[in-house]
Amino acid sequence: MSKAKVWIAEPIPCTEVAVNKLAPHAEVGVSSVFYEDIPTEELSGLDAVIVADSFITEKSLLCADGLRIVQKFGVGVNTITIDGCSKRGIYVCNIPGINSLDVAEYAVGAMISSLRGFIRLDSAARRAAWPARPSLIGERLSGKTVGIVGFGKIGREVARLLGPFRVKLLAHDPYIDSRAALEEGVEMVSLRELLKESDIVTIHVPLTDETRALMGEEEFRQMKRSSTLINTSRGPVVDEAALHMALSQKLIRYAVIDVWAKEPIDPDNEILGLENAQLSLHQASWTREFFEAGMEFCAENVLRILRGEKPLNAVNEPLDVAKARQKNGRI
Repeated sequence: MSKAKVWIAEPIPCTEVAVNKLAPHAEVGVSSVFYEDIPTEELSGLDAVIVADSFITEKSLLCADGLRIVQKFGVGVNTITIDGCSKRGIYVCNIPGINSLDVAEYAVGAMISSLRGFIRLDSAARRAAWPARPSLIGERLSGKTVGIVGFGKIGREVARLLGPFRVKLLAHDPYIDSRAALEEGVEMVSLRELLKESDIVTIHVPLTDETRALMGEEEFRQMKRSSTLINTSRGPVVDEAALHMALSQKLIRYAVIDVWAKEPIDPDNEILGLENAQLSLHQASWTREFFEAGMEFCAENVLRILRGEKPLNAVNEPLDVAKARQKNGRI
């Protein structure tokens, strides 16, 4: 009997963890290139695929007759056609929670970096600009008001990490009981009040119809001119044109942006030219520990499928394709 076939669709760090775990049970391939959309032919003959940022579209699935699981290396599954997988009997799974600490640490680090001006300090030192020292004054995080938009696992982890800094914590999340938040030292408020009162606003919501363009021009005008915005959630949660306007016109002081409306990011994105922004390439969760744990989980979930077991963290209920074919003659 031939081995199952598994493909890791992107050159993700620490793939060797998954390869070593899967190799006794399957033929494992690892892509050496990043595909924006997974090509149709790449999924032909596969039993499982592990994917991070590439899109799996309806076209990607045209030849995926044997595919049983699309395992997302990450949380957001907006890059995968859930309906397309479901009607073909393919599980779609993610790895929620594994990266909560990593993203939260990034967010807290971003708060300190933005307040102390680490990028400016580094630039001045590299120019040996000693006379610039008097102009390079930062601010303490302690005593600030931090607004957390989205109080799920990551939002809660941010609040926990901020405990020693003696900050005032506000949060906005319509799905969280305010009494439970108070027990964690967090006051639940409206989005408008959070934006008005916070020195730092950090966003930790999933991308949904409700959260798309959650931060637009109106919201930026409600923020303090001395405030900082941090977005490590999803790019489309923030209207990038409105963000560029807010930073250019100094409606807010600073922004730390890790996620983008279009990924990979366009080199001509206007935000790249702003000095009052600290930027990264959707890497808030990128730590060695996260990749090792994530790869271990992905491999184990694929093995569950190969053993005929139900996978963990499925975000869909796949159609029983065999029964559907018997009933309808086709999918």
